[in-house]
Amino acid sequence: MPSDQATKVVYKGADNVEFFVIANAGMVAKWKSDKTVPLIDVVQSFDIHTTTTGGNTGEAIHPSKGLLESTFQTSNKDDIVKKIISDGEEKGL
Repeated sequence: MPSDQATKVVYKGADNVEFFVIANAGMVAKWKSDKTVPLIDVVQSFDIHTTTTGGNTGEAIHPSKGLLESTFQTSNKDDIVKKIISDGEEKGL
C-alpha cells in the first residue's frame, strides 16, 4: 500500500510497549480538529497491532486481551482505537 494513502499511528504505553493502527493519510489531523468525523473514516480498520519486540521493529501481531486491558484499562477496540488516534503519533509506514 503506498504511504501517501496510509499512515501508522503509534501509541506508547506506560511500559514502553508500542501499539498502532493504520489510518488514512490526512484523516488523523482532520479528526483531531473535528470529532464529528466518523472514526471509521479515519482508520483503515479497527485492528490494533503491536510488535513481537514491543517497539517499532519486529513482526506486527495482535496484542492479547490482557495486554490491552493492562495498558488501556479496557479491551473495547473502539475505545482503544480512539485513544491511539487521540494520543498517538503519526509515523510513516
